Amino acid sequence: MSCPTSISCPYTTDDSHPIHLHLVRFQILDRRRFEPFLYQATGQVRYTGPVTPPAPEEAGWKDTVRAEPKMVTRIIVRFAGYTGRYVWHCHVLEHEDNEMMRPYDVIAAP
Repeated sequence: MSCPTSISCPYTTDDSHPIHLHLVRFQILDRRRFEPFLYQATGQVRYTGPVTPPAPEEAGWKDTVRAEPKMVTRIIVRFAGYTGRYVWHCHVLEHEDNEMMRPYDVIAAP
């Protein structure tokens, strides 16, 4: 269970959102522009731009990442010591106040 896991997050809104993952640290791999209307209609990701590495100030371990509009943000996370439910949420105040927590489950590797 201590293997790193890559997570890709397509973001379709027009605003940047600070996304926070509870109980874990991660590193930002890259970002890449994609076609949001195709993704919303079909769930298919079609990239429309080159891979963009994280900015120098984004190096190192994080618990919050800036999700840019109309971009896929990829992070790598090491889950160690606990299988079960984790949560992530946006740090935009209105989203936090409305209890917008998104759960995800971590399961043991086979």
